[in-house]
Amino acid sequence: MAGKYERLGRHLGALQSPLWPATFRDVEAVLGSVLPPSARKYPVWWSNDESHSQASAWMNAGWRTSDVNVRQGTVVFRRRGAPLASAAGDRRHRFRPAAARPDRSARRPVEEPPTGVDATAPGLAGWGFRRFDRIEPDAGSDGRPKEFMPQKRYKKAGRKPLNPNGHGPFCRFREPELPTAPGVYAVVVDRRIVAYVGMAKKDLRRRWQGYARIQPANCYSGGQSTNCKINNAILLATRENRTIDLWIRETDEPQRLESALIREFDPPWNVRR
Repeated sequence: MAGKYERLGRHLGALQSPLWPATFRDVEAVLGSVLPPSARKYPVWWSNDESHSQASAWMNAGWRTSDVNVRQGTVVFRRRGAPLASAAGDRRHRFRPAAARPDRSARRPVEEPPTGVDATAPGLAGWGFRRFDRIEPDAGSDGRPKEFMPQKRYKKAGRKPLNPNGHGPFCRFREPELPTAPGVYAVVVDRRIVAYVGMAKKDLRRRWQGYARIQPANCYSGGQSTNCKINNAILLATRENRTIDLWIRETDEPQRLESALIREFDPPWNVRR
């Protein structure tokens, strides 16, 4: 049993962040197996007691647990010496139900998931991704997403044709506060379907600004047709009361990782080959 939790200790020891806010499913992904029923029922299972094999694994790696919530299935791992206040006060480490921030210094091949990690649906945790944010379009008083048709605001509207994805309608949503770093992102529908995979060669945050609000010029030939396509797909999925989550992984080789994920998941919103 002790060996089972050594994976968790090694995982924590490789992290650079002083905090890892995790769901129980994130922990299971690291272990490659399910947690015992007591872990989901009793907070004491997560206590920092070295007489327990699981606690010994994270404590020997220099970590402690806090903020255990068995109802929500969440726990915060805190590196020894990291202040508890930072878990609530520092926006960089505010809890999100996601896997740990990937260690960019660990150069793993991207052609296949790391061994020993559960890669079940949606399968992204096994590739070093973390769930970053829920995408929720602006809604009207009736609770339905607001729809926009910005095409008429384009000065050259009568002189250029719409691109294949420029017909709309479109939605608007809050721009995720993504890292300003290169990486790969995935849009996951209903927590299990990897619907779209894309990359940012330089800046994940800037790339997603184009999805959140469709500019009139992007609806026409020569504009960002992909922005229109994904925004409209998000709107249509939201109309059907489907959840939309954004997963990310920072990497200096986004193109290789993007290609590997498209081969693996064949996302329906990507161009089908």
